[in-house]
Amino acid sequence: MKSRLIRVLQHLIQEAHGHVSQPPSCHSCSHHMNPDYISQMETWPQLETMRRLLCQRPPIPELPSQILDDIDAVITYRNNKAMLTSSTSIAPSIVLKPNNLKTAEKSSSKAISISLWKGDITSLTDVTAIVNAANSQLLGCFRPDHRCIDNIIHSVAGPRLRDACNSLMLKQGRPESVGSVKVTPGFNLPAQWVLHTVGPQVNSRKSPGTLQQQQLASCYSSCLDATESLPALPDGRKVVAFCCISTRLFAFPPDMAAKIALETVVQWCMDHPATSVTDIIFDTFLERDYEIYEANISEFKTSLASSGSQISFPPSPPIQPRALITPTISKARSWLQEADYLIISAGAGLSAAIGLDYTSTSLFQEHFPGFLHLGLGRLYDVFGFNDWDSPNQKWAYYFLHLNMIRTWPTSKLYETLRELAARFDDRYFVRTSNADGRFVANGFPAEKVSTPQGQYRFLQCFAKCRPDAVFPSDPFVDAALPFIDPKTQVLTDETKIPACQYCGGELTLCVRGGDYFNSRPFRAQERKWKEYVDDVARNLDGRRAVVLELGVGLNTPAVLRWPNEELVEDPSNPGFRLIRAGIGASGCAPWDLEEHDLAVGIEGDLSLVVEALVGRGF
Repeated sequence: MKSRLIRVLQHLIQEAHGHVSQPPSCHSCSHHMNPDYISQMETWPQLETMRRLLCQRPPIPELPSQILDDIDAVITYRNNKAMLTSSTSIAPSIVLKPNNLKTAEKSSSKAISISLWKGDITSLTDVTAIVNAANSQLLGCFRPDHRCIDNIIHSVAGPRLRDACNSLMLKQGRPESVGSVKVTPGFNLPAQWVLHTVGPQVNSRKSPGTLQQQQLASCYSSCLDATESLPALPDGRKVVAFCCISTRLFAFPPDMAAKIALETVVQWCMDHPATSVTDIIFDTFLERDYEIYEANISEFKTSLASSGSQISFPPSPPIQPRALITPTISKARSWLQEADYLIISAGAGLSAAIGLDYTSTSLFQEHFPGFLHLGLGRLYDVFGFNDWDSPNQKWAYYFLHLNMIRTWPTSKLYETLRELAARFDDRYFVRTSNADGRFVANGFPAEKVSTPQGQYRFLQCFAKCRPDAVFPSDPFVDAALPFIDPKTQVLTDETKIPACQYCGGELTLCVRGGDYFNSRPFRAQERKWKEYVDDVARNLDGRRAVVLELGVGLNTPAVLRWPNEELVEDPSNPGFRLIRAGIGASGCAPWDLEEHDLAVGIEGDLSLVVEALVGRGF
């Protein structure tokens, strides 16, 4: 598969160089044309380069059939690494039974389930069609940095989807009308079909007018009309999954959009008692959109109850739908079951999976509203930031941040990992680049955890005046919190700003951020880690050790990612295997290692991944 990926890249890069009309990209320098350079790139940059080039590539000229076949093979192989969720596992939020529908054709009608689900719409299986919020050109998004649903769907489906859309648009001869729909095959998607609909675009400074509200409603009814003509699934169901139409770049207010979506879909079902559609799923990607739909369903339930309607609202299930056990998951599970030793290697993606997402704007707005005026919008933005209004403001942020971390609730994800580790008795070790202390806070013994990047539970002398100038942070946080203004989030008592008790100098967080970092508190655990790895390597002799790498991206690959690969690649340690899981690069293992059965990559939410790997009769 690696050779097919390289062949695709060589063709696309050469083609991009030969077409000056192509948007400029980082591939304009000549060394990208060198076959050796392309083949030596890591798998994730290769896949990203292919994705970006295909995103920018127009449908004309057509790709050679062999290259198209190679692209399909590469995308299929990549897609097979993704966590999948079956529509059959999603519990309904609303059920419309035949006796609830308009009754002329009651004898031939079926119950219709309307469900709410949060996740990647391209990972839904056992669905007839998914809905794509398209633009009027209907060719997909040509901007590779856009994380719009149009881009995501086209990326997973492959370039044949753009070709199919182009054929439809050439035949139509004009832009697609707002509120209408076009149907194409799903190609490499799990869904058999894609419904492309163009939602209304709203001026963000104005409320949507009557026409725009009608157009949005038309998107939903048009998609349901189109689904009627599609073949049913083998089990007889006909399932359509809606994304949130018009609510992001097109600026339709999410709450109003959800209300229109629900009302339109329920009314359509009432008006079509003999419909062949059996399941309708509202899919949200963001938590806040999920909460908006939940609130609207609750309000909808109240209004229908008062009107005497018999539409039923099943109770919400206590757990989210479980992911399918794919061949990729089965292989990783078997490796864990057969392993004699376990290494848990964790990066920022694991913290993000329990809500401590340093890229989240909503998390920052919730906990640090007093710092938004500084241009800060994410926890990551504070790294290296020096434009504080005052030391009082700076330390107020640090104290609030430290308090948020230490009071973060325990999680089911870490509990599951702890249960996994317990099956190995003393034959496991944890090494993490995260400074948040979540492993120990969730019950892992401190002596089994190494944190080479430091920990928030310590402050250190910035000048490193002496090796032991490191102090627990909790007493400083406890002393300062009562003196932080709850509105401005500024420290009102400058005597609470910490100073080194030895030299009186500035303190800072004891995490790796430069030459000032004092690694002394963490050296003992690093020695234990190295002793553990050496001991495992000496005692393998037909046994197996698994590195379970979770949420380790490309920010600091030399800390965890590359050393993990080196463990697996070392011919003197043939018993090591790597399971790499996470979102994006964090879930992509080198394909050459996969081809030698030394590694497996799993793309998806870590809560789902760990549950699938460890739960259900592990």
